[in-house]
Amino acid sequence: ECNCDARGSAANACGPRGQCLCHSNYAGLRCDQCAPGYYGYPSCSPCQCSPHGSHHSACEPTAGQCECLTGFTGQQCDRCLSGAYSFPY
Repeated sequence: ECNCDARGSAANACGPRGQCLCHSNYAGLRCDQCAPGYYGYPSCSPCQCSPHGSHHSACEPTAGQCECLTGFTGQQCDRCLSGAYSFPY
């Protein structure tokens, strides 16, 4: 038995190594976690980190906080810190 997660898997079937076929925003052997670039299992919403204000496109897996570069703030690192203007510069 595959035990694929009903929300994350495309079908309750798995390959010879037990890997379930996951929807694009899910990952893991049983599709029971979010894929990189998504957060908040079981909904697995996109991180949407700003390419200008964050280190990379992945975010914290539970709350979705992106890792901001110096001078940027916000969940998606899409705002200037107070006192700074002209996002994204």
